[in-house]
Amino acid sequence: MILFTADRDTSAKFFLLELAKKKEFLHLPLENFKYHVNEEESKQIQDHIDEFSFIIHGNLRNARYFSEWMKQNSMVEQVRRRVNIVLDKPTAVFLEEFGIPAIQPREPAKPIDILEFMLRISKEGNTLYPTAENKTEEMPGLLKELQMPVAEFSVCKEVTLEEEILKDYKSEVGKNPIEIVLLHNRSSYVRVKTAFPDLDLSAKTIVAGSLGVAETMEKEGLKPDYLAKGSWASIAKVLDEI
Repeated sequence: MILFTADRDTSAKFFLLELAKKKEFLHLPLENFKYHVNEEESKQIQDHIDEFSFIIHGNLRNARYFSEWMKQNSMVEQVRRRVNIVLDKPTAVFLEEFGIPAIQPREPAKPIDILEFMLRISKEGNTLYPTAENKTEEMPGLLKELQMPVAEFSVCKEVTLEEEILKDYKSEVGKNPIEIVLLHNRSSYVRVKTAFPDLDLSAKTIVAGSLGVAETMEKEGLKPDYLAKGSWASIAKVLDEI
C-alpha cells in the first residue's frame, strides 16, 4: 500500500492515469484549503472582468474555489464569455457543470502547451489566473516572462487540518500495511514527518516526486529509493516500476 498525502483536487488528474489506477493507495490529504478572497481585490476583478480575454484554471482546486466566488458574486455569465483554459480533464469536467466550456490544448497539458495555444490563436488581452494565497505556480511566471499581462487572484488559502481528522489519519496509518511513501513535493516530506512522527521513513520505500524533494530529504540524512521527474505522469511511471 502507498501512503499519499496530496490535496484531492490538485491530485485528481493523477488518479486518472492508467498506471496509477493499478496501485493501492492510502490517500490521506494533509493539504487543507478553504475559500478566501480579499474583498478589495474581489471588487476590482468584478469591475474589470470584461478586460480579461482569458481565464486559466491551473487545477481543480483553483477552479473549485473560483466557482465559489462566481456564485457569490453572480459572475457566472461574465466568466462564461471569457476564453477558459484548463490543464487537465477533471477541471474541464467541473467547469462544464456551470455551463462553462473549457479548452484543454493537450492531454495531459503543460503550462508551455497553454502558452503556445494562446499565442497561436492570436487573441490579445489580459489573463486572469485564480490561485491559492501564498502559492507559487508555474503558469503566471511564464506569462510574466513573456510580458503577457496576467492578474493572479487568490480565491483560497491553506488552513490547518482539524485535530479530529489528523487523529483519524494516524489511526489509518497505524492499521494499514504501508510499504511505500510517496512524497510528491517538498512540503509533503515535512507534513508527513509532522503528522506521523511514529512512521519510520527509513524502513519504508520512499518515492520522491522531484529532485527538490530528494534534496530536502538529503539535508536530513535520508535518501529516496526512487526519484520521479516532477510530473504526475513521471510519478505514476516510477510507481509502476516498483
